[in-house]
Amino acid sequence: VSPLTIVRPASQVSISRWQPMAPNRQPLMAALEISESGEDDEKEVGKNSVEVISDGTPQDISRLQRWKKRLFPSKKDGGLTFKQQMAKAGLSVALSYGWVSNVSYSVTVSLAWYIFSKRKGLSPLAPGQWKGFLALYAGFYVFNNIVRPVRFAASVAVAAYFDGVVKSVQEKFRVSKGVAVGLTVFLFNVVGTFALMGTGIFLASTAAGVPIFPPK
Repeated sequence: VSPLTIVRPASQVSISRWQPMAPNRQPLMAALEISESGEDDEKEVGKNSVEVISDGTPQDISRLQRWKKRLFPSKKDGGLTFKQQMAKAGLSVALSYGWVSNVSYSVTVSLAWYIFSKRKGLSPLAPGQWKGFLALYAGFYVFNNIVRPVRFAASVAVAAYFDGVVKSVQEKFRVSKGVAVGLTVFLFNVVGTFALMGTGIFLASTAAGVPIFPPK
């Protein structure tokens, strides 16, 4: 025995470490639960993931849709969707948002009409031209979706005016609030929208030098 070796009596050596231990089921069950949850998470990710083909192009959704999801997630502002935010904002904001949106779409339709007529020298109503016009307008439609927060902010700004219009209609015609809201919607969001869009298309076709209705 080396002088540096310390030999302990056999009585002082603990034998508890050599005793077989009963299997502890709690860590095993926890590990199984973690494994199962991991598999479920992988399945869930697999459902939501986008399959990409060899050239890197998304197979399930387009690049435009991916950018839209990044810019405008489905849940925001405390887990509320956009429709839930509108409901939370109140009736006046909802009415004004409809009017602001209709104005925005009327302007973009008029711009698309002018650009198409100027480029093609034909009206979008000419035979075989409607699909091309819709393809051009698709870019403006995406733009309207991108500026949705701006439209919502504008609707909040003019909501007080719509509330005043509803009250004025209610007092002048002596009708209930529901009837006053219906009349306001009809005047602004239906009649007003058609009048604004018709005027915009007329001005666009005049500026482009192409009549709205093609000659027969």
